[in-house]
Amino acid sequence: MGDRRRALRKKLSYRLPVSVMGESAALLEMQEHWRDFTWETGPVIVGWNSDAWPQVQVWASSEAEGRRVVSHALAHMGAPVNAGEWQYAYVSDERYGRITQVRATIVSARQGPHGVAPKRWIL
Repeated sequence: MGDRRRALRKKLSYRLPVSVMGESAALLEMQEHWRDFTWETGPVIVGWNSDAWPQVQVWASSEAEGRRVVSHALAHMGAPVNAGEWQYAYVSDERYGRITQVRATIVSARQGPHGVAPKRWIL
């Protein structure tokens, strides 16, 4: 049995093109979008999939909380919520399903597979 006292990190990531203002400005814009935004992680994995937009997925305390977080990411992407399909999965492991309030503290961007946009934003 693992050490349940270890810090538990949850990752929310999604892809979007780098704006014409450049990577540094896009990173600042993204950080501003997520500033002071908090959510509760938990045992529900909420995903949003679309043929026209990249997938977004988050661990949340409930389906409604996950939809709220994903909708916030979609707003940043400029994607209409009704352009995709919602998907839900549930875990029963008490460590991974632990409910705790989080906020974006580290935001980074990495290049796509060919060294160009789209960037993957990781919160």
